[in-house]
Amino acid sequence: MVDLTLTDEQKDLRDLAHSFAEKDIRKVAWEYDKEGTWAAGHLEKAWEVGLMNTHVPEEYGGRASTTSPA
Repeated sequence: MVDLTLTDEQKDLRDLAHSFAEKDIRKVAWEYDKEGTWAAGHLEKAWEVGLMNTHVPEEYGGRASTTSPA
């Protein structure tokens, strides 16, 4: 049987992503979609808070992560 229970680290990442989406993305998503513009500033902020490139090793520009890919 496969255990799909999230680890504490995964739960923290999920909560961080939800919070980021609620605070930073929700209020501007429609404008980006409507205008077809690129959310470069928001993507940079997502990287800064640790939401992007979590699977890429630090030496290649990713973030340090204690979770290995499944």
